[in-house]
Amino acid sequence: MRAVSATFAALFLLLAACPGAEPASLRANGTDYLRLDDGAAQLGMRLVRLDPPSEILLKDGARPVARFSDRSREADIQGLRVFLGDPVIERGGYFYVSRVDYRTRLLPRIRPELGVPLPRVPRVIAIDPGHGGADHGSENRSLGIMEKTYTLDVALRVRRLLEAAGYSVVMTRDSDVKVDKQVRSEIANTSHADVLVSIHFNSLYPNTKTTGVEVLSFPPVGQRSTNSWSPGQSDDSENYESPVDAFGAWNNILAGVMHRHLLDGLHSADRGEKFEHLGVLRGLKCPGVLVEPAFISSDIEGPEFANPAFRDAVAASIVSGIQDYAALVRRYSPAGLAPLPQAAPSAQPQAGLQGAAPAPVRLQPTRPSP
Repeated sequence: MRAVSATFAALFLLLAACPGAEPASLRANGTDYLRLDDGAAQLGMRLVRLDPPSEILLKDGARPVARFSDRSREADIQGLRVFLGDPVIERGGYFYVSRVDYRTRLLPRIRPELGVPLPRVPRVIAIDPGHGGADHGSENRSLGIMEKTYTLDVALRVRRLLEAAGYSVVMTRDSDVKVDKQVRSEIANTSHADVLVSIHFNSLYPNTKTTGVEVLSFPPVGQRSTNSWSPGQSDDSENYESPVDAFGAWNNILAGVMHRHLLDGLHSADRGEKFEHLGVLRGLKCPGVLVEPAFISSDIEGPEFANPAFRDAVAASIVSGIQDYAALVRRYSPAGLAPLPQAAPSAQPQAGLQGAAPAPVRLQPTRPSP
């Protein structure tokens, strides 16, 4: 059961019951929208019109917090590239953001203390190495490398760092085997995981120039996946809840901290936070995200996969994101809970994975040399 402090629960009920507590609304293109200036007031902030006037800036005093553009789903939130579920619109001189985006994207990330129900303080972390076995994932044939090889390698490095920091870790696979997507979420659920991070690597082959970090979360009910907005794609929104939807706000908070640490740790391009109806996330009974830290198809990033220091940096960034997320949940949790695990002084990127748990069912190649 998700814990909610008495103070923040009372504040949530007060906001819900107070007339005008949520911004003024309108309906456009079948979507409920809220006025952004009223939202800014609820957040204790202000809006500043920019040049060009089709852009607007949300500010906390002198500090920029978010930037929005008319008729665009792409926003800058706290310095991160974030794709909203619906485009921002301007009507009658006012900017509007969809009600779902305000509740799941803006309010939780900017003011999580304003009545956002809390998940459990993370102690059990599920790590999901994407693909495996006959499912190779993406490949870079010119380099002779497979995605499944490096998702497992990085996941094992993440496990070592998390265990050194005092967390309990469950792996959806620790060898070169294929695990169905729904089984992966079941493993996390039966292990009572508090967070799941699914590790993948990107590809746009035959495009070998694109680089960067992407983070994916499950779309809220009624919102489309990011790619379904592309020309020629159909609306793939769903009008029913999946188990992971219960954690919509915290899925987005987790995505944000993971996004920031991957960018900072890898010094890479920002491909943004996006939505996708991912099978590995759908059945989760805890917050979860899928990370794509680099492009295996890239002429620049592809060769880096052979470098243990690069894989260490990816693993350390994921662990830092998990620890920051845990610290944020802890900050708003009721007093009296057991303290979070403390990072061991040696919890730094570790090179080499020799001596890791054996993999009885193994296909070649399964792991790069350390």
